[in-house]
Amino acid sequence: MNRNKTAAITTACVGMAVGAAAYMMSGNNAKSRTKKLRKSTGRALRQVGDFIDNVSYMMK
Repeated sequence: MNRNKTAAITTACVGMAVGAAAYMMSGNNAKSRTKKLRKSTGRALRQVGDFIDNVSYMMK
């Protein structure tokens, strides 16, 4: 059961990263917009990583 949760979370993270990359490559790529998106994507991925760490700590 734990592997299924980990796989689902990993899949969600990969999906977010791919979606962010696709968004950055499509349409108008203003430098400021791209920079903001990279910053917010990095922040979101760090938060997801912290969440995964907390959940794994609680399961120990």
